[in-house]
Amino acid sequence: MVFLFRGRDASSRGSSIRRLQAAVIALACVSGSGLALAAGPLDAYLPASGTIKGRVVELRVAPEDQAISKRFQVAVQGNMDWFKNYVKSSKPGEPLPYNPHMGITEAQYTQLLHMKADFKEKGTVEIKVNRAADGTVSFETSDAAAANLKGTHFLDGEKVVETPFGKLTIFNEIHQGDANAPFGVWNGAEWARISEDTTQSPSVKVAFGKREPSGEGVFYYQVSPFKDQDEQSLLVLYKLD
Repeated sequence: MVFLFRGRDASSRGSSIRRLQAAVIALACVSGSGLALAAGPLDAYLPASGTIKGRVVELRVAPEDQAISKRFQVAVQGNMDWFKNYVKSSKPGEPLPYNPHMGITEAQYTQLLHMKADFKEKGTVEIKVNRAADGTVSFETSDAAAANLKGTHFLDGEKVVETPFGKLTIFNEIHQGDANAPFGVWNGAEWARISEDTTQSPSVKVAFGKREPSGEGVFYYQVSPFKDQDEQSLLVLYKLD
């Protein structure tokens, strides 16, 4: 899993950045129960009905961009200590500056930052959002496409997420202003963990947001390949009501 934008993490270490959208899918977002709880970063992107009714889609990216992105990922995963230090030294909220350690040329890196993708609709999904008395947000669904959401809990304050693959302690606000990016212009929030050894445990990312100007909600959940498991991903576009 590779991130290209610097942000802030839940432990205030300043080491979160937004991943290249090409890797999100192709490699490549509820109302409470009436409790008087402070709004967390997730709340703005959940339907008032308490149920996400959306379209499951996949991003289709040009083979050339996929190949470049793969080389980028391999280079970063092979030099993770450098990458972490490079992220820490970069300016928050902006794309990482190009560096030859990325394993691709500067022109290829620019191409990835501005790559285009289109959507292919795969079906529909319905996900119920539950909020417990302690503020924990969880998900309930019978759809196989959203099976990874079982055991996923946003803890009170919504800055840390528990998943079957471990805690996501990296938190980052998203302000994507590039209309040519895969999701277009959108704002949101993401949670992630970066695995240092993907042969043993995966990197994971979850994000919720709102596309502009349509006002459509966007949600994705991605688990990188690990051990003998293939990459798992879910991208849903839904109406915010």
